[in-house]
Amino acid sequence: MFQEEENSPSVTMEKRLPGINKYSPVITLFVCTTLSLLFMKTGILSLFYLVPLGYVIVLTGVYMPVFITAAAANIVIMIVHAFSKTDGIKNMPLEALLLTVFFLGFTWIMGGKGLRTAYKFIIASSVCAIIFLIYINSPTSGFFESFSKTAEELFGSGDSEIQIKNPLFAQAFTPQRLTEFAKMFLLRGGALVSMFFLFFVNRQIAVSVASMIKRQRIDHGLITFYSPANTIWAFSASLATIVLTGIFKVELLSVLAWNLFTVCAIIYLAQGIGVLTYWMMLRSNVFRLIISVLIIVVLFSPLNSFAIAALVLLGIIDNWRPFRIAKNGV
Repeated sequence: MFQEEENSPSVTMEKRLPGINKYSPVITLFVCTTLSLLFMKTGILSLFYLVPLGYVIVLTGVYMPVFITAAAANIVIMIVHAFSKTDGIKNMPLEALLLTVFFLGFTWIMGGKGLRTAYKFIIASSVCAIIFLIYINSPTSGFFESFSKTAEELFGSGDSEIQIKNPLFAQAFTPQRLTEFAKMFLLRGGALVSMFFLFFVNRQIAVSVASMIKRQRIDHGLITFYSPANTIWAFSASLATIVLTGIFKVELLSVLAWNLFTVCAIIYLAQGIGVLTYWMMLRSNVFRLIISVLIIVVLFSPLNSFAIAALVLLGIIDNWRPFRIAKNGV
């Protein structure tokens, strides 16, 4: 996830893929851009629409042509679609901005140079989270209206028939309360987590696919990741600010503190996963398989919050009591 530039998938294609035909990157770019745009409109595949773009960047080592091609193609399609609907033009500019920023953020993470990948993740995810929050709170997005309707279908809206179907949830989980909770969650780090998750998953899949196709390891993953040295101070300051703003009811500072806390927690979570991955690499294949299944079971159980908290704590402790043999300075 967070590698130094010499280990990143942005190394030039001549060094990583010698002998590649000079025309194949252009063909791959157009094919993968088409796949990306198709994924965006195809159900669950929409979660992985950035993977094809990441693959092209792994292949070529440059990100700006990939960004320009994907963003331009998406804007053209959105304009055509908007003018085919009477009210489509109203929301088109903000939606186009949102997707363009997503394309730029991800491609920069994949291929940008001169800055540690961890910092690129933080910057890109933060900017995209801000644009995303602006978009979903705009009058034309309809995001929370759709969320409220979904909550109404699941938990009821006061109708007696629906309340009978959901007797335990109809009183406590009203659509209004759930919508307010969603707004609070997204504003206090939820949007940021979503961006981190989106970029991380797409990046890892893109690198994994490229590694399998080329039969060579391109990325070391989180096993060599260490958090920036001053993260603990930001983490401690965010916790203290959250407590103080909760007492004195300072809304803006509370939102900022929660988002800073989220960034630090994600960084330490990544380091904790790196430690766990290192430990697993020292064991047999059977042991790794058993642990992997156990991890999946725990993540989809009520214990998932405790497991995540334990990994964050493991990441923090690893800074003072290193659990891995040698730090690689990533």
